[in-house]
Amino acid sequence: AVVSTQSTGAKRKIQEMTERCINYLKERELELVKQVNQRCSCNDDVMKIQLTQIEENLTNLKEGQDFIAAAFANWTEAEIVAIEDQMLAKLEELSEIETHKYTYPVSRTEFVDEGMGELTNVIKELGSVISEERVRQVISTLGLVSRENTKSGVELLRTSAVSRQ
Repeated sequence: AVVSTQSTGAKRKIQEMTERCINYLKERELELVKQVNQRCSCNDDVMKIQLTQIEENLTNLKEGQDFIAAAFANWTEAEIVAIEDQMLAKLEELSEIETHKYTYPVSRTEFVDEGMGELTNVIKELGSVISEERVRQVISTLGLVSRENTKSGVELLRTSAVSRQ
């Protein structure tokens, strides 16, 4: 019954440790996903600004083209000559629109799984299962045989197991 109780207690502690590790990983996952979402949101904002500017430029070009096409289709030669300077100025203005001038870089978003090797090593070293037999070996190595020394030997093993983590 004592062995079963000890075994159950040890298994429970292992499960609790595992749950804590899983919770840490889930928290980290949420942090990383939040960072990705923020960066993508910033990229969306930049792209919306660029789209608005491009649409405005396109509207200006289209209006200029429509005006000139309508003038040549519907006006007399005298009317066109009368506003020739204005038409040339408008055409020059439209030709100087530099859509690339309004573009902003959109940052590339990627994930780099740094630290996986170290994490794997840490996981392999998490926890230790100690037994009374191991305690006895340590005690006999130290030349200690009393009941008090057995208790201190268990503490020594626990402390060394914790310090290795």
